[in-house]
Amino acid sequence: MKPFAMWTAFSKTKVEDAAQRKRALHAILLSLGIHILFLIGAISLTIMIISPKPKMMFEGKKSPSLPARKLEHSIRVKQMQKQTRKPQLLQRLVTEAPSKVSLPEMPEMKTPDVKNMRDTPLMNSRAGSIGGLGGGGGGAGRGLTGGMGYSDTKFFGENIRTRAITICMDISPSMVAKGVVQDVLDETTKMLSGMNVSTKFNIIIFVDGAASFAPQMVYATQENKDKALEWLKQPFTGRGAAQGNRAGHSGSTPSEAIRMAVEMGADTVFVLSDDPPYLKKGDAQTGVEIPSHMEDILHYIKAIESQTGRRVKFYPILYKPFENDRGKQAIEYYKDIARSTGGKSRVIPRAR
Repeated sequence: MKPFAMWTAFSKTKVEDAAQRKRALHAILLSLGIHILFLIGAISLTIMIISPKPKMMFEGKKSPSLPARKLEHSIRVKQMQKQTRKPQLLQRLVTEAPSKVSLPEMPEMKTPDVKNMRDTPLMNSRAGSIGGLGGGGGGAGRGLTGGMGYSDTKFFGENIRTRAITICMDISPSMVAKGVVQDVLDETTKMLSGMNVSTKFNIIIFVDGAASFAPQMVYATQENKDKALEWLKQPFTGRGAAQGNRAGHSGSTPSEAIRMAVEMGADTVFVLSDDPPYLKKGDAQTGVEIPSHMEDILHYIKAIESQTGRRVKFYPILYKPFENDRGKQAIEYYKDIARSTGGKSRVIPRAR
């Protein structure tokens, strides 16, 4: 029994070893398969990540066959057509039957030729008063220059372009004796002949006060021109000289004439004199001179534009000034006035 038992035990052991080896082989093969699958997956994943992606390509539309300029013009035309509205035709009822109401004919109205008119409204503000000169401050109620046309003309050789011009003439005895009235009459005649009807003008005379041809600026119609020239022909002595005097004062100054010209709305002012301005309170013998008078005039003129909103150019004319210190002082003083306003001063010397 022992040999048979031993053989049986040996056989059984052999069978178990074979089964164990078979299981070990299966395990090895399974492990090898898993590793191979894992390796294949890793390689595939690496290739997917590392390999470059194909570039995206876009194909644009073909450019239009029209040239750039023609295309741009075509686009603009289409835009204009969209923005432009077609005119609407309005139907109107028209009757040929006579009306029951008949209006009287309008009278014929004569209007000045304003072909060259250039309207420029001016500010209705005050120019202020000249300090220490008396006579009040002056408003803008003397007919400002809105609604006038320009004229190119000349006065004492000075070419000017103006809408409203004022001539301020000193008629003190020394000026009248030198012949200023006749010279101004001749120059004014030529000046007015070059003005169109839509330009305004005025003439002011002064000694220590002032008086004007018209209470406000007038249009350069033929009628107004003739009246102004006739007014200049009056004798500026006696009663005529009294028009340019101020009650309670004495002297020779354009202060009131300048103030009146500015308030009337002049844009160009000529001032004719032969002496620096001076003014006294009282008569010529016992009156007290106002020391700041010249400076007050200059200050007033320099403030015109800031206080009225418009520019006024001054053209002083030193008419045969005295050949002494006062004459030189007058020339320099009026030069300063001209420079401060953009105008120009002129000296008319005495005949030799």
